[in-house]
Amino acid sequence: MPIINTIDKDKKLIYSKCTGKMTPEDFDLYINNVWSTKEHYDFNELFDTVDADWDDFNFGYLLTVAENAAKLETINPNTKLAWIVLEGKQKELTDFYKAAKSVKPVKSRELEAFYSREEALNWLKK
Repeated sequence: MPIINTIDKDKKLIYSKCTGKMTPEDFDLYINNVWSTKEHYDFNELFDTVDADWDDFNFGYLLTVAENAAKLETINPNTKLAWIVLEGKQKELTDFYKAAKSVKPVKSRELEAFYSREEALNWLKK
């Protein structure tokens, strides 16, 4: 699976790292394995997109991801999701996902994009 997850229960933090060529099926597995369990309800998440190939990823699929996430009762809307990105398509994908989330009529967790792991972790700690 190109989205590898490590769970730190002590810090209540999910580390997700994207690798390889990203596909909608990768996100389906990710949502099912990570977001769809109450075990991680109060956890923040660091979502690292840097090492993945996003060249052929369809932005439109993020609308489906946002819609599915909005329906989940297993994500605490008071937690945070930090994406680590590179300038270009990764940043554009994050901005698109933020916009897709904003049109959903539910409270959802805060999402920000960062260019370094350190910045993202500092934001998650606040």
